[in-house]
Amino acid sequence: MAMILTFGFDAASFARLEPLRQRHFPAARNFIPVHVTLFQQLPPDHLPRILADLAAEGRGPALPFTATGILDFGGGAAIDLECPPAKALQQRLRKSWQEILSDSDDRGSKLHVTVQNKVDRDTALAAQATLRAGFSPWEGLLDRLHLWHYRGGPWEHIATVPLQGDRE
Repeated sequence: MAMILTFGFDAASFARLEPLRQRHFPAARNFIPVHVTLFQQLPPDHLPRILADLAAEGRGPALPFTATGILDFGGGAAIDLECPPAKALQQRLRKSWQEILSDSDDRGSKLHVTVQNKVDRDTALAAQATLRAGFSPWEGLLDRLHLWHYRGGPWEHIATVPLQGDRE
């Protein structure tokens, strides 16, 4: 069992993105609402430390992002996000948790919202075409962190940490 850390969205961004996920993500695999994954394999035996670090990050402000385009995931589709403050938050946590991170979590990754995953290539290409046809860049906020237990299928929510402070 591992823990997963994700960003959540402001209400307007959630209302825009969640219907896309509901439409395109395979229902049998769609365990949680739309999100941005930061870390996928956090060790549960470090929960108190992780929660303390997330509480400290919660003193910071919501993070503005720009949705910039549609990404091809081979077997899926995602929306690319540009958000330097989110990458900086991820880097601070990566530095703090360096000795407990898996190899995959210790690498940087492109911030994105997975709208579809683990489908055949034709289904993915069709979804990407649909998403591109109606896409224009837009702005929103990453305004919370969610920590989850991954249990091989359903995810169990552990905590939500709002980003509501004024720390820069």
